[in-house]
Amino acid sequence: MMDDTLAGTGAVNGAGAGAAPLIAALESASPDRAAARAAIDWDDVHRKLARRNAELEATFAGRGPWADAVLARRAEDLAEIPQLHGEESAGIPMLVARGAETLYGLELRHLGHIVPMPRLARVPGAPPAVLGVIAVAGRVMRLFDLDRLCNGTSASVSAALARADVGTDPSGYAIVLRTGTGRPAALRVHEVERVADIVPPRSAAPAEAGPLVRAIAADRMAILDMAALLDLVKT
Repeated sequence: MMDDTLAGTGAVNGAGAGAAPLIAALESASPDRAAARAAIDWDDVHRKLARRNAELEATFAGRGPWADAVLARRAEDLAEIPQLHGEESAGIPMLVARGAETLYGLELRHLGHIVPMPRLARVPGAPPAVLGVIAVAGRVMRLFDLDRLCNGTSASVSAALARADVGTDPSGYAIVLRTGTGRPAALRVHEVERVADIVPPRSAAPAEAGPLVRAIAADRMAILDMAALLDLVKT
């Protein structure tokens, strides 16, 4: 048998009468709530909602005080002079590595693995900058000497490379580059010193520094142009 409290008389107010006794019971238990419901001016509520919707539509359409405030703030942001190479700049994450005589800065986002110098297989007839081929993580790739790439075959560099016995010295590290769909390649360096956030100098490197050097820092570190370097080793 259905509970009379929920069912009601079944004949009051037609089809919606079944819920009337429950609503009446809830409101009788909270007389203040019932009075509040009766005191609400629903016409005023509807007017406020319509006004708020109109303001929102105007804002999205680029009109009204809210939109004006947004546009004003955007104009202020565009008018601000960006900080260029200031002391508070976060800098660019770089790997600082050392060659035979030069300190290099290489952007980390272009680098993959860094491994101790693996076994090297020489390639007859290869360009002077190519020491040979190595295998890293199952991938065979050419190993370039970073000093020779950046300095060519000048007399001072050639002497330094000869003293370091490049190509037969098993010490040092191989830095695998992120070449994307290009030919895999790695760079040979003598030491890996640290990772640091570095702010490149505003002035470009002098022409005699070579096409792969983007700038020269105060500590005489050569900051490399990684885009140019990658184009060179991928070909």
